Amino acid sequence: MSRTILLTGAGRGLGRVMAHALARDGHSLLLSSRSEDTLIETAAECRALGAAKVAYVLADLAMAGEAERLADVALDRLGTIDILVNNAGIAINEVSKDYLTNPYRFWQSDRAIIERYLAINTVAPMILAIRLVDQMKQRGWGRIVANTTSLDTMLRSSLYGASKSGLEAETAIMANDLAGSGVTANVLVPGGGCGSRMTDEMGLPRDAVLPPEIMGPPMAFLASDASDHVNGRRIQARLWDASLPPLDAMDQAGDVIAWTGCGIQGVQPAATKLSTPGQY
Repeated sequence: MSRTILLTGAGRGLGRVMAHALARDGHSLLLSSRSEDTLIETAAECRALGAAKVAYVLADLAMAGEAERLADVALDRLGTIDILVNNAGIAINEVSKDYLTNPYRFWQSDRAIIERYLAINTVAPMILAIRLVDQMKQRGWGRIVANTTSLDTMLRSSLYGASKSGLEAETAIMANDLAGSGVTANVLVPGGGCGSRMTDEMGLPRDAVLPPEIMGPPMAFLASDASDHVNGRRIQARLWDASLPPLDAMDQAGDVIAWTGCGIQGVQPAATKLSTPGQY
């Protein structure tokens, strides 16, 4: 079945790969990024690959009100949004081109750069989900997919790690809140550094990093009805075996979303009926 999809950060890299995978399955796409040139290229490629409909909109998610505007434009252009892919992000190379050999320390930050990372990587994805989830729930079907980062990267990268961990935590909360509604929320990550403009700028050869194309098959699966019962999971694309049946590939590549499987969880007051971590 063809679905309507809003994909942020669609101009290049992992976003472009996921757009291609969704186009091949005949979905309708609204692509968003800050760069019109790259969006034009991605949109043309998606049309050639068989997307039912392709449109794009420029949006700078660091700006107040842009996420709200993007959600409104998406509904206006496509009528409904079945799937939200929160892929847009600002990486650590914005503040450190050589962070692998010269780590960026938290005390190097100031309020302006902290707020920029949080605005793009945490706040905008939350706003988009808030604005789009009601119409998903009304139809009893929907997907929220977030590209966060590897758990160890969250510990190594100030700004980026903190902002992406916030998005992961909120996606876990979404999954819990949406349980039983027909709308799911999951995290999809490459599982390591992927070849991109960022890794090129860092001087990393493409054979030293993961190919971005690994994101395509799990993204296509999450957009399908076969993933109806997959909720609150963290999927590593590098572990996805496309030769397996999709649900088997999901079992191999999926794990609990952070941080439900990490450490000793707290207990809730006995008199309450609060949901407990891991109820996905």
